Amino acid sequence: MEEIEKTVVKEFSSKGVQETYKDMTREGLWKSEEILFKKYFKKGSSILDIGCGSGRTTFPLVKLGHKVIGIDLTPAMIKSAKWISKEFGIKVDFKVGNAKNLKFKDNSFDNAIFSFNGWNQVPGRENRQKVLNEAYRIIKPGGYYIFTSHKRVFGKWTPFWIKQWLKMYILRHFGCKIKEKEFGDRFFRKTAREIYETEQYINIPKVSEVKKMIKKAGFGLVYNELRNTIAPKDAEMKSGNCMFFVCRKPSQDNI
Repeated sequence: MEEIEKTVVKEFSSKGVQETYKDMTREGLWKSEEILFKKYFKKGSSILDIGCGSGRTTFPLVKLGHKVIGIDLTPAMIKSAKWISKEFGIKVDFKVGNAKNLKFKDNSFDNAIFSFNGWNQVPGRENRQKVLNEAYRIIKPGGYYIFTSHKRVFGKWTPFWIKQWLKMYILRHFGCKIKEKEFGDRFFRKTAREIYETEQYINIPKVSEVKKMIKKAGFGLVYNELRNTIAPKDAEMKSGNCMFFVCRKPSQDNI
């Protein structure tokens, strides 16, 4: 899993991806994000933006009146975020940080987010569970954690999932070298907006799996819905549809 993580960092550090993320940062929030952030985050709340990239969600949250810290595993992304901070004239605390081991005390933030399916790019189900556990730990009782995830679907993707099943559960047993470590893993080079120099990693889970992991972390699931359903305008974007999960840490009265 460590090698996959190194690949993720390397690919997000490439010049082309960096420039694409800077452009997306200038575009700001998705309409769906704007709707949910305004609904669940009280103005003036402290928010940890996990996997902040170059600040696409960080800067708008600051503009909405929140106190935000942005962290990202990729040093190049933090460098870009600090550069754009000067361009925008908005001072934000950006740090290099690993979502699996957040360097913050328990109950440090009112809320937290992990946007743009970044959670899916944490290799290994156990590690993705650690991310959820850490988010729970650093959020104050009664606070919200909002993240997005790809949703495993079939239809036109049925041949892909059949092929992966054969690789994972048949070919591997015959000694074939398989890159995927878990069912749902996918390696790719091109997305709607960026092209990676080598293969990039993502995991595409079932919604039921995500819900179980949220519950295991201790969160209550308040709301989950597809992005383009929350805000039909988002369907105009080139990036594929994804699902929002709004989680709440139980208040002291419920603990």
